[in-house]
Amino acid sequence: MRAWEIMAGVAAGALVAWLALVGVLLVGKPRGGALPEALRLLPDLLRLVGRLAADGTLPSGVRGRLLLLGGYLAMPFDLIPDFVPVLGYADDAIVVAWTLRSVARRVGLPALRRHWPGSDDGFAALCRLLRLPTDGSPLLPAKRSWWVDGALLAGFIALTLALTNEAVLAIDVRVDDWCRAHRPELLYWLARGGNLLGQGTPLAVLALGLAVVLGWRRRSVRPLLPVLAAELLTGVTVLALKLGLHRAPPNNQNGVANPERLFSDPAGQSYPSGHLVVAIVWYGIIALLLAGILREQRRWALRVVPPVILFFTTVYLSFHWLTDSVAGLLLGLLLYRLLMRAPWDSLPLGRRLATSGWARPGLARQR
Repeated sequence: MRAWEIMAGVAAGALVAWLALVGVLLVGKPRGGALPEALRLLPDLLRLVGRLAADGTLPSGVRGRLLLLGGYLAMPFDLIPDFVPVLGYADDAIVVAWTLRSVARRVGLPALRRHWPGSDDGFAALCRLLRLPTDGSPLLPAKRSWWVDGALLAGFIALTLALTNEAVLAIDVRVDDWCRAHRPELLYWLARGGNLLGQGTPLAVLALGLAVVLGWRRRSVRPLLPVLAAELLTGVTVLALKLGLHRAPPNNQNGVANPERLFSDPAGQSYPSGHLVVAIVWYGIIALLLAGILREQRRWALRVVPPVILFFTTVYLSFHWLTDSVAGLLLGLLLYRLLMRAPWDSLPLGRRLATSGWARPGLARQR
């Protein structure tokens, strides 16, 4: 593929992404006279974002969301130029309002009130802008959006289709060549140790053991439900994809031609990376089971750190191609989010379990 074709493809992709952003902002912009009000409140909104992000008592997920917003606002250029009608001067206010609404539904209205730097009238205007109650009535729980799930699925499909492109395959080969050329013995053994974090069977046994202990202590079978569902969902999904796409790994132990291609080895099971999928799902399930024991920050680290380590070790050791691990990351996040959607503490389990008392809630609520 020639350089100009690659550049044209990148430019077209960027244009489509920008048009999608404009469309999302148009759909989500405040209705009626709320947009001018948002622009008037913008200085106070920005100070509110800074104060909330600095509050160490808020969940790390909320603070991370606010820091990402700060990064967006700090960009030295506008993603939506000022000459674009309606949105040109209002994109920052719209994004801030979106984020604060999601934060309010997570931490409650009192947290926003405590950090609000403006007047009482300004806070009332903020509540109108975010469509939040001002009469003391409780906030409705936030509905889980399917946008992220759809984006993860679309990314996985797009990456799989892209593996028919020689330029994408060349990236895999070059990354593997670099890893092989920069693999001193010390780093090799450190990576081998880190790679043990992605062993699915020990993680499943650990999660099952935790679920049994919690279930016995809380007299409930419900801690077992996400564990059994995770085993079934990951096992069926990953195995079906690996067998269907049968890609050879970089080590190419069967000596097939062009191992970087899909369908290159009938016995190959490299795509997607099962290490990444099971790590994301099982560490997430373990963090769910420990919600009443570990603090939120430690559970966040438990969910994030092992998959990050595995992403690098699987590629560095030539166990997987780079795109294998990217695909495993996308698929693992998708499966984890699907599992977290299930109301495990309220699923109907039948009259017999209900009358026995073993169907009571058994999972601590995550913040």
